[in-house]
Amino acid sequence: MAFEYLYKEYLNAILLSTLGTTYAKADLSNVITKSLGLNGYYKFPDGLVIQWGTNYSSGQYRTIYFPISFYDLNYSVLTNIQAQTNVQTVVCTTTDTYTKSSFRVIGAFIQTSMTFGYPGEPIRWIAIGKWK
Repeated sequence: MAFEYLYKEYLNAILLSTLGTTYAKADLSNVITKSLGLNGYYKFPDGLVIQWGTNYSSGQYRTIYFPISFYDLNYSVLTNIQAQTNVQTVVCTTTDTYTKSSFRVIGAFIQTSMTFGYPGEPIRWIAIGKWK
């Protein structure tokens, strides 16, 4: 699919050049790149990028690394934890320690028996920001 898009852009540039117009594109900066895996991203031509993933480590603190780095620290992250089979547990997460290539999740749970601990379940996340 990406090859077809590039080929069409190439043909368009040739056509416009042969017509003597100044509209032929000199670069391919408008090409969308993506990685649609479990930990993936979608880069838009205007500089927007959406990234997502799942972290399977456990403990109170988890550092999560992005598939690609953001341009700056002006991005947002949402996290949630995969539910346990025990519905009498409340699990919460928050984030801190942001860098262009990672962020840290802090997780905790409390059960109705007032037992406190750190979750071992996978944390799913999504982030949106700029890549250029």
